[in-house]
Amino acid sequence: MTELPDPSGPRPADMPRHSPNCLHADGLHVPNHWVVVETLGRLSESAVILDDMYPRRFTKLNRATIAISTSIARELHRLVECCTASRRTESTDTRLPCAAMIRLIAEPIFGPYGQVRAVALWAGTVGTVPPTAPTVGVVEWDSTLTVAVSTGAAALLLVDQAPKPRMLPEMLSSLGWINDRSEFMALFRLTDPIDAWSGTAARRFDDGTRHQFHIVARASGTGANRTVRAIVCDTPEAQLPSKPDLYCSAIRHVPILRGHALALVDLNSIAVHDWVANDGDPIAGWCHHQPYVHPADKELLFTTCRDMLSGITLTAHIEARLRFDPADDWIRLDSRWTRVTSDDQPQALVDVTTIPPNPPSITDECERCHQLPRNAA
Repeated sequence: MTELPDPSGPRPADMPRHSPNCLHADGLHVPNHWVVVETLGRLSESAVILDDMYPRRFTKLNRATIAISTSIARELHRLVECCTASRRTESTDTRLPCAAMIRLIAEPIFGPYGQVRAVALWAGTVGTVPPTAPTVGVVEWDSTLTVAVSTGAAALLLVDQAPKPRMLPEMLSSLGWINDRSEFMALFRLTDPIDAWSGTAARRFDDGTRHQFHIVARASGTGANRTVRAIVCDTPEAQLPSKPDLYCSAIRHVPILRGHALALVDLNSIAVHDWVANDGDPIAGWCHHQPYVHPADKELLFTTCRDMLSGITLTAHIEARLRFDPADDWIRLDSRWTRVTSDDQPQALVDVTTIPPNPPSITDECERCHQLPRNAA
């Protein structure tokens, strides 16, 4: 015979919902640090990219160190959504099972065009002053590889910190080291591009200190509608690379003839991602402006890249015309191409010089063009 429960016993509603005495050591209810969540794509796909000073590669928010319970994780998700929608700091207080009151804070991180591209999250005991939030910036590229940077990203990545549009080679030239650059360039491939990437870069600041950055990127769209967005996190306590990026170091220290420049071209994306010339040479500043190739020469450039990509040819010598403003006359170029890598992201090293006479150009009067150092990193 089954015994029935004693009706005089305690009902579930009468049971204590939390321990009356907190067993946590003082201040150890939750880790006292920040977590950064990217919001580059759909909010349902948002992921942790920095947990304290530790880089993460698109980790679920539920696994963040400050998500100490299911209810806290649920509140963190809600705060990310609210912060992204309101574009302002959001906070809420919640009670742990031990009765401790926990405050959750979400701070928006804006992209160069004002959208919230990431959210910094903190959780701590009510009354605790949060530590300084991590330094985070946002970078966005369009299909022309024109770069737009937030103020935070400009401070981290660029010698000239003015948050104004610039070109990919100019931005990358300020970095002394970036891991797996070819995989990064796969975001811009014309055929079968990747849609997500994470990596590490380093740069020496003007005060002599070297900083390491954790970078994550997502891409969307195709063709002229292709957009790549990235979050850059300063991780000063991370271990810096012991060796420089040989990829960049070699090209930036090779002797270059006066009036010449060396361009590194990713053949899959037909994109120049490094441009090096002698200090003070007018051609050095070309990496700062978007080039417009003469319509009659575009097919020749595409064919050259396609043939070098497929291995039909390993060298090429071509002439082409470009300008940097629709009002300028065309500048004639002589270029010699050499395929320098043979992996799945082949590159071409291009020796470029102008063919006189050189018409006036907007680059002649651009102060930034004349200030760009050859070895910015």
